[in-house]
Amino acid sequence: MKLKWQLWTPIIRREAKLISRDINILAVVLIAPLIYGLFYPSVYWHKGEQDVPVVVVDTDHSALSRTLIRSLDAHRLVAVQSEAADYGQAKAQLETGAVQGIVYIPSDFSKKIKKGQGVSLKIFLNTSRFLVSNDMNLAINEVVATLNAGIRINYFKSQGLPAQKALPLQTEVRTLFNPALTYGDFLIPGLLVLILQQTLLIGLAESFAKEREEHTIKQLFELAGHRMDVALAGKAAFYLALFGAYSALFYGAFFSLFHIPLHGNLWALTALTVLFLITVIYISLLISSFFKRKIVALQFLVFTSYPVFLLSGYSWPLSAMPGWLRVAAQLLPGTPYLNAFVRITQMGAGWGAVWPQFLHLAALAFTGFILIRWRLYRLLKKEYGVEVKVFERALQV
Repeated sequence: MKLKWQLWTPIIRREAKLISRDINILAVVLIAPLIYGLFYPSVYWHKGEQDVPVVVVDTDHSALSRTLIRSLDAHRLVAVQSEAADYGQAKAQLETGAVQGIVYIPSDFSKKIKKGQGVSLKIFLNTSRFLVSNDMNLAINEVVATLNAGIRINYFKSQGLPAQKALPLQTEVRTLFNPALTYGDFLIPGLLVLILQQTLLIGLAESFAKEREEHTIKQLFELAGHRMDVALAGKAAFYLALFGAYSALFYGAFFSLFHIPLHGNLWALTALTVLFLITVIYISLLISSFFKRKIVALQFLVFTSYPVFLLSGYSWPLSAMPGWLRVAAQLLPGTPYLNAFVRITQMGAGWGAVWPQFLHLAALAFTGFILIRWRLYRLLKKEYGVEVKVFERALQV
């Protein structure tokens, strides 16, 4: 028996009608992706912090210390908000949150430098906000390194030596990916993928749990001509088309709107995204088949966003996680997809760099397909007394 494409049409129409009559599912699959897709990245519109306030304790009061203070204030990441008379006053500002760091210039700062001696510049940072403190640390070190290089060059020139000998070993650091080192370019792509995954997962799960709640699974099966493959494919096709359109919108318009670079092989990204959506669809159907009420499915799945994102290895490397969590992470479609997604969109990778993740997703999709077929077979037999062969003859499209 050949599968006729026309058999999918009534199932797709039925799914569209089901969603249009349920405001909860409608909000999740039609409204939430657009609102969240615009709102969450907007938080990182500026992508990185600028003019982070610091306080300076200048106990040297020399021309050189004032040059250092001006250089710090000129850096785009640092703003010298005030100068304190002593460390105690500066610490009080740090503790109240008025500033995020303290730069302490010792009283012998200029004197030791003029003698060619080493001097320690003390930096105190609020590391409870470690992302900000890392940026501040980098900025302050850049300023100090530049000032130090200028001092060395002037000293060598005064001794009649070529300036090149002042810096015999120089480093040239080139940032290959995310050259601006901003939070936005790092976080926004991952957030958009998470929004796609979770709205699809929750929306489809609510839809199928509603089928169980209203005892309409048998009706779906009959509408598909008693073909389990048609029932699954028809229901999945609606969400694949809808979220495929969302993916194109996110990776096209939203990436452009938020100035996120998109490099690499677009055909590889397209194929990977389609397989990712198919995998999420099968997993959503499988998970939701264990809920008899729509509200219970929603309550359970709405709390999965953070665990799924954290386990993906996007915000924290998998290698640093406990072994059992690394194993659990491999069962989530977001793990291989985000791994490959970053390589393609941010690093310019092609098929050769992401085929292991493609095979990983394919294995998850195939496993999900087999399990949901078996699960539907059990449901139809247990709740409706319908006998269905678990594995039908291979379909010919």
